[in-house]
Amino acid sequence: MGMSARSRRRKFLEELEARGEFHDPGTEVAELLYDRVADLPTVPLLLGRIRNMLREARELGLLSISILQNERMEQTLGRQGYESLVRDIASFLVQVKQETLRREDDLAEVMISGNAFVVLLAPPRGRAHISYPDIDKVRRRVASRLGRFVRDRLPASVQERFGVYIGCSVLANDTAVRFERRVYAALEEAFADSLLERTREQRRVALLLKEVIKTGAVRAVYQPVVDLIEKRSIGFEALTRLTTDAFPGPDQLFKAAQENDSIWRLERLCRERAIRGVRGILPDQLLFLNMEPDSIYDPALRSQAVLDLLMEANLKPTQVVLEITEHSAVHDHESFRQMLNYFQFHGFRMAVDDVGSGYSGLKSIAELRPDYIKIDMALIRDIHLHPIKQDLTATIARFSQSSGTTLIAEGVETVEELRCLQRIGVRYAQGYLFARPGDPFPEADLGVIG
Repeated sequence: MGMSARSRRRKFLEELEARGEFHDPGTEVAELLYDRVADLPTVPLLLGRIRNMLREARELGLLSISILQNERMEQTLGRQGYESLVRDIASFLVQVKQETLRREDDLAEVMISGNAFVVLLAPPRGRAHISYPDIDKVRRRVASRLGRFVRDRLPASVQERFGVYIGCSVLANDTAVRFERRVYAALEEAFADSLLERTREQRRVALLLKEVIKTGAVRAVYQPVVDLIEKRSIGFEALTRLTTDAFPGPDQLFKAAQENDSIWRLERLCRERAIRGVRGILPDQLLFLNMEPDSIYDPALRSQAVLDLLMEANLKPTQVVLEITEHSAVHDHESFRQMLNYFQFHGFRMAVDDVGSGYSGLKSIAELRPDYIKIDMALIRDIHLHPIKQDLTATIARFSQSSGTTLIAEGVETVEELRCLQRIGVRYAQGYLFARPGDPFPEADLGVIG
């Protein structure tokens, strides 16, 4: 049985006192300087240890680990969810320290419940100095481990909202400068270096994005939307896939486009690929095209070129559903509604995607008056095991019926989920249970409907 967090905290403070590195760690001050959420000490608690280490070595290395989150991250996750995320990252860093770093190296948090951590590195054994190449080797090892942790352990929706950047600096034993000033100056230098790393990464991503758009390195795949009563495909959602390894996946590609003010250019490319790739779609079937809400103001979407492109593909505007992601907020509903009126006048239809995952709420969706609403797959996953998910889905189903909107359940993967949706009264669905996205149009497995 492992030691409790409280016991670890007390043991740490007692060890500080025994080494004379903090006076009377039983005081309230010492307790306040130990973060109970991350289960880590903050830098002030390590000042005594740093002073002692500098007596033995001329220099120490510092690694700063900055977690730069989106401003809505804590709002989206909630306070408990955000604290859980900080706790998970801190625990992982402790594991990295135990497995990758040396025993004399230390890990701390800069401030209570913050989003910045510091690794204190002693010089290589037998040496009084530590070089930047020495620190960079450790930085690359920690960055590699932390990168895998983010990719493997955190949900995609969380990954999109923050980045992790590691900087480094050297803390020298310069007795001409006040000790505390030297420590915090070295910390400031390390965090400034992490921001430079972020800038370098942003530039690299921007160049990769430009190359993807310039070379048209995307293709469209299609997933059927199924009528559970008539047992047929009513249409297909077009999804973007990369033909290059410039980005790990389409989510990262679209995130880069948002950050580099290139979302319109990227969506024009993806839209063209999706329409040109349509082959064999029936006159009574629909093509769902994903887009960010802001893209509805893109003049290219209202151009004659789009209508000409549809004509070349033997598609009528009435067969095209503009699918707006609900997790991106619509701030000016009146202006947005005016633009929608233009498209609906020309026959286009509208869907609100990922309902239940974002900011709009049913009231805001009612103001937009879409033709379709698509329930986020997070609500559908294991819905047969969660009465609350069933109640929420039933509420959305009643809303769609009363508002004259067609409801589609996304991400259906199991027969149990399907049967639950059928009992609730959901008529339309899509997901791996019926077909995985493909090109050309994959044939839906209608035999599972029952």
